[in-house]
Amino acid sequence: MMAVILHRAPVAEIDPRTLYRILWLRVAVFVVEQEAAYPEIDGRDIEEGAELLWATEGDDVLATLRLLREPANTRIGRVATATAARGRGIAADLMRAAVDVLDAEAPGIPILLDAQAHLAPWYARFGFVVSGPPFAEDGIPHLPMRRTRLTTERLVLRDWTRSDEDRAFLFDMYRRPEVRRYLGTGDVMTDTAEVDALLDRWVGLADGILGVRAVETTDGRRLGSVLLKRIPWSSGAGDGRPDDIEIGWHFHPDAWGAGYATEAASAVRALAERQGIRGLVAVTNPANTASGAVAERIGLRPAGETRDYYNATCALYVGLGGDA
Repeated sequence: MMAVILHRAPVAEIDPRTLYRILWLRVAVFVVEQEAAYPEIDGRDIEEGAELLWATEGDDVLATLRLLREPANTRIGRVATATAARGRGIAADLMRAAVDVLDAEAPGIPILLDAQAHLAPWYARFGFVVSGPPFAEDGIPHLPMRRTRLTTERLVLRDWTRSDEDRAFLFDMYRRPEVRRYLGTGDVMTDTAEVDALLDRWVGLADGILGVRAVETTDGRRLGSVLLKRIPWSSGAGDGRPDDIEIGWHFHPDAWGAGYATEAASAVRALAERQGIRGLVAVTNPANTASGAVAERIGLRPAGETRDYYNATCALYVGLGGDA
């Protein structure tokens, strides 16, 4: 058996015969096999930054996918495997290659895809999570999915999933009075169903680089969350101004005192700065001096107390062009 070789190139650099085989495979899968009459050759293959990845065995194209660079994110699509090549893990090899390329090229920038609903568990193997409501495309049920990954010397920042392990960690963290003491009303979680409701809310916060990321060590030990999201104005505040962007952090007590919150928040702050976000703020309960110290360590400056957010009195920290 010949070796399977992975390739990557923009359309303009692909040999015409190979390009023909790639497009033939996509039409055979998405139009003929799935009986969907739609414009498979949609013009996006020749957009600036678009690339194709494909796997060959001799002259045969066994599998392919497409990378797109969009303004606020990157995107993977057109994942197709020839019927005779299925079950060999070739599409998985292409997916791993694709996310490695995009993670290295644009750390922390979301990778999006629209998954056929029955394939969502397969995409979850590569770190993708469902990021919105289901929809139908050409009569086929689909789910939007998203993957973000940002690394530091000790940490990995990624999307929260619905795995048993992630859900158990979140319940354990938010059932603790010492964690909830300075958050909202201070009420602790008492039912695991509250975790699912929390994850549902977090899905709604994801927009470009905004969202709530899990923080874990490079060996997979879960530590807490870091937030980058729009912050709600208090009643009567804002005066029509655009929402400010809030950075925040919630960590399990077992992770306190090791500098993890500072390291994670510094990485997210740097990502925000690279993406041109201005008006970044952090707010804490005025009694939460430990959280205030983290805000200062990541380069935000104290700006006194404010009632502009959450209908509560908060200690305010600003940076990246934010005003007190």
